[in-house]
Amino acid sequence: MAATESSARGLQRGQLGLFGVIMPGLAQIAPAFNLFFTTGVMVGLAGASAPLIFLISMVGMCATASSLAQFAGVYPSAGSFITYITRAIGTRVAVAIGVITLLGYIIAFGGIYIFVGSYIVQNVLGNPHIWGITPIVTIVYGVLVVAPVVVGLKFGVRITVVLYVFEVVLLLALSLTILFRGGASGLSATPFHWPGGSKDVLLAFSLAVLAFGGFEAAAPLAEETRDPRRTVPLAVLGAVLVSGVIYVVGSYALVTAFGVGHAGVLAADGNPFHTAAKVFLPFVAPLITWVFLSSVTSSYVAANTQTSRVIFAGARGGLWSRALAIVSPRFRTPAWAAIAFVAPSILIGVVSTAFTDPGTASGFLGTYGILGLIIMYLMANLALIVEWAKFRRHGIRKNPWLWVVTPAVGIIVLAIPVYGDLRPGQPSPYNILPWLTLGLIAVGVIYALVLGATRPQALAQAPALLEGDESLATDPLPVGSVD
Repeated sequence: MAATESSARGLQRGQLGLFGVIMPGLAQIAPAFNLFFTTGVMVGLAGASAPLIFLISMVGMCATASSLAQFAGVYPSAGSFITYITRAIGTRVAVAIGVITLLGYIIAFGGIYIFVGSYIVQNVLGNPHIWGITPIVTIVYGVLVVAPVVVGLKFGVRITVVLYVFEVVLLLALSLTILFRGGASGLSATPFHWPGGSKDVLLAFSLAVLAFGGFEAAAPLAEETRDPRRTVPLAVLGAVLVSGVIYVVGSYALVTAFGVGHAGVLAADGNPFHTAAKVFLPFVAPLITWVFLSSVTSSYVAANTQTSRVIFAGARGGLWSRALAIVSPRFRTPAWAAIAFVAPSILIGVVSTAFTDPGTASGFLGTYGILGLIIMYLMANLALIVEWAKFRRHGIRKNPWLWVVTPAVGIIVLAIPVYGDLRPGQPSPYNILPWLTLGLIAVGVIYALVLGATRPQALAQAPALLEGDESLATDPLPVGSVD
């Protein structure tokens, strides 16, 4: 079946309500994964004040979530940020940002794939000395997390819900038990006191902001959601708020479990939640490995679900191969787009082990790749301000607090992780991140320029194709009406 014939059938409409569309965002954030591997590092940088840093970061990230929510309320499209930036700034910029973001996701997930493969080999299989076992497990795991995305949206969401509930119930059970028992030395307000003004505090903020990455997973599901103009914005904002509460409660409980005066002990512990569980809720301790795997697996299923829709929408708009716009006749899912996203991630993860260990590969590839996501967030905030100005010129009034002030706050907050990842004086290999980031941006810009030179008709047609039928029907500034 030709790509155009298959894609014409489109995605299946109206499958999801608010619960179904918020779950991918909640799951992709992966609170247990981030709490397990981020809290200790943050405590090492900023002492016992990690809960305060998570709280402030939640408020800051709500600004960027609000920007995407405003756009989703006007242009409910599988294209998500590509559609938004196209409508506000132009197709060339959107194509460049789309390439940068998708490559960033592929790179970051490649590092996590190989880390998860190594984690399974060590903690589930007992670290058997079999040559090539980690790459094999990584590949098998990658197939498992893309399968639900191919089989169907509802099936993938159900898998995500089950894994996420298991993760959060045990995480909250442990956290609330610690707080109820008063931790090591009683409850204290110290974790909510400002830690000081050293640059290490900014690095801790960088980690906290990055921990919310993926909150926008609801946006690409708009064309498959009931009442998307109301539901998707609520889901995008809800993902940040719910995850932020989990981060604050979980990090406060962990600091309390060790005692506010023992931040150094917590920071030095390679698995602090396991240590806390052994003391306060022993039956959870053996399950920590499975909580981690549930967290990262639900995150992968959610990420593959949302990103495959973005790739599908871009292909539908002619921004890359239209083969990626093929919808499976049986499952009504963008199966080829999902596979095209996952396969190179796994390849990058497996190849990275030829140069370094899985832990180092995960940290470096994750840091490098997440910069592509941050660039998208920055541009989405800027695009909302530009769109507000366009609307105003055409007599359409939008709240300046939500459409100008809030995205400006989002841009300021996102500057923190940019500094954290690109600051000078980092050890190798992180010292080359500024150059690699420039290279990533260059790839996106060059792709957009080449597309514009070789297929100008694609750029001209893309805005309407990206939006989808429902968005086009009520577009406040139809394509061709914008000066």
